[in-house]
Amino acid sequence: METSDGGFRKTTLWKGGKQRIGNRELLGSKTLFRKQLWWFQGIAYDIPIVKHAKVDRALRKLTVNKRAQTIIGIKRSGRYMPMIRRMLEEEGLPLDLAYMVAQESNFNEMARSRMNAVGLWQFIASTGRRFGLNINRWIDERRDPLLSTQAAMRYLKHLYGIFEDWPLAMAAYNCGERRVQEAINTAREKGLKPHFWNLDLPRETEHYVPSIMAQAILYNQRERYRFAHLKTAKPMDETRVQLPVAFSLEEVSRRAKTSFQGLLKLNSALYRGFPPMNEDHYTLYLPKTSHAVLLDSLKRNPQPERTWDQNYNQLVQDSPHMMRLLEQYGAPVYFRVKRGDNLWDLAKKHRTSVARLKRWNNLKQNPVLRVNQRLKLYVPTWQVFREIAKLPEMKSSSKLMAKKIRVRRGATLSLLAKRHKTSVNKLMRWNRLKSAKSLRAGQSLIVGYRRVPADSTVQRNYRWIKVPRHATLSHLAMRYKTSVRQLMRWNGLRSAKSLKAGQNLIVGFSDKVFKPVSKIRKIRVPNNTTLSHLALRYKTSISQLMRWNGLKKATDLRAGMKLIVSKPSNLRDSDHKVIRVRSGDTLSKIAMRYRTSVKTLVALNDLKSKNLLRLNQRLLVPTLTTNES
Repeated sequence: METSDGGFRKTTLWKGGKQRIGNRELLGSKTLFRKQLWWFQGIAYDIPIVKHAKVDRALRKLTVNKRAQTIIGIKRSGRYMPMIRRMLEEEGLPLDLAYMVAQESNFNEMARSRMNAVGLWQFIASTGRRFGLNINRWIDERRDPLLSTQAAMRYLKHLYGIFEDWPLAMAAYNCGERRVQEAINTAREKGLKPHFWNLDLPRETEHYVPSIMAQAILYNQRERYRFAHLKTAKPMDETRVQLPVAFSLEEVSRRAKTSFQGLLKLNSALYRGFPPMNEDHYTLYLPKTSHAVLLDSLKRNPQPERTWDQNYNQLVQDSPHMMRLLEQYGAPVYFRVKRGDNLWDLAKKHRTSVARLKRWNNLKQNPVLRVNQRLKLYVPTWQVFREIAKLPEMKSSSKLMAKKIRVRRGATLSLLAKRHKTSVNKLMRWNRLKSAKSLRAGQSLIVGYRRVPADSTVQRNYRWIKVPRHATLSHLAMRYKTSVRQLMRWNGLRSAKSLKAGQNLIVGFSDKVFKPVSKIRKIRVPNNTTLSHLALRYKTSISQLMRWNGLKKATDLRAGMKLIVSKPSNLRDSDHKVIRVRSGDTLSKIAMRYRTSVKTLVALNDLKSKNLLRLNQRLLVPTLTTNES
């Protein structure tokens, strides 16, 4: 069958079982597209290749004006082209769509456009997330060649399902489906056929589709355009390994006996050079030759050499030196203030501290935040932890911790230096004070560093908490099974009154890797659900849900009620249970009923007053340990 553009087209049908995407039928993983072969200059293509002035112009540009860039792209293509064509074939898509990558990024996975489109397929962030890519401050899967190709195929299937034409689908990939649909409607109003060459599209898109056709012609006729002598890169042969975030890339490179810089290059999606701290596990590419070496090392020693758990900011204390490391080697991240935000909540949300937010954004002691105000913070990268490892206190058997005080009214730097046996110059350097007159009453001031001893035989890990409101040292000592004296010694507190809400507090040590205490997870019960459904969804049991929520029977469940579906990780089921306050209950009555004390109930539930109990309020109470006859 001869076409109007001078080529020849042969039509076949790809087969399979039905499914739907957009308004097109899918056959399993393959779409019911009409596979059309366009013959151009004796070579068959499965996307339309036409003889057109814009195609000739694009071809001349690639072979003459941008010849050096074309050479680089052809050399890179050997690494990605086999993988892309194989995935296109598995999904039942035209194989020549792979030349879109040549036009989009010139086969450079680190490419970034002026519109902040990233990766081989040049996804902007919103489209990438829409088609399943994970993009946050730690990881950008647009740079992952495998995952970005899968997302691009989902997007192209969606676009073909709308327009049923590959040039229109490729145009929509560049400027958006809405813009192409508007151009089609305008062409129909003028009485024109709605194909690509009749549409009034943005100038960039008008050159985009002909350039893809030119790329396909060039890559299939390299001898004709004097590119046949070029050697292409070796195809991707890396394996994917999933590891806990506790394993840093530096440790993985040492264990796998491979180059750290090479590992960073293979895993460009981890653009901080650091595992994604918002996940429990992460996946990375590893050379096949190093895969067996790493598995053998993990089999011998499955524990990481150092802990890089989700409380990573604990490794970077609020000392001036650590802050300078973050500012010099960390990565800046910006965010906007929303209605109802305050500094304490923002610091908790972004896993940093109020002091850092104040310093990095030049905020006053008690700042008033504005809605939509832009704030900045620094997150650690692998360079930060490389510098921390060089510090002498990290190499020794003990750790240095900042010793802080609250400046009282009338205090001066000379008086404080004399009282804490240091010098004015050190106080100014530790606290980054420009002059002695910049000292303010109520200010938190570093007055020295103390060493916290570590066991030489067992790796000791600090267990940190954020002090809740209304908590006291006696409450915290009871909850974490220690003493007030120990808490004061570990945290350098001179009196129990120096405890402040929101303060970071050491409450113990652990020989194992410490996992942060999780909050009680609550949900609002949806309509038409049962306890068995919820137990299955949240991986627990009906009896657990009933015990945590004080339900006597399963029929007590009501739509709209708040339900606890997980317990704090620091409490065992055998230690505590949840009850509901009944009419006429007081703390003394509840304490007598469950054979405990009012002080214990206040400590477990962070109660501000012993008299403020509400009907149906949930309380944690110790489980009875004695057997009743």
